[in-house]
Amino acid sequence: EQYLLYKSATKIQARWRGFVAHEQYLFYKSSTKIQAKWRGFLAQEQYLLYKSATKIQARWRSFVAREKYLFYNSATKIQAQWRGFVARDQYVLYNSATKIQAQWRGFVA
Repeated sequence: EQYLLYKSATKIQARWRGFVAHEQYLFYKSSTKIQAKWRGFLAQEQYLLYKSATKIQARWRSFVAREKYLFYNSATKIQAQWRGFVARDQYVLYNSATKIQAQWRGFVA
């Protein structure tokens, strides 16, 4: 009879240990899933921040490039206007000198 009690107690203990181990396994499995979901959420948040920062940087670079282009273009237009002014002024002087020379040659000849 004591052997039967011993056997029964051993089986109950084994079942209990199996139950506890299974519960611990389920807890481990669920906590692992929660951690994986959380890491996925954090990774997605970091990715969205990265994408936003990349867009902001691209817009800023575009703005700076546009400003440089407009500045360069404005400087080019100013230079072109100045060169045109100087060229017209030189042409007027050259044309005036040519007319004076023509009048002088007509007078001398």
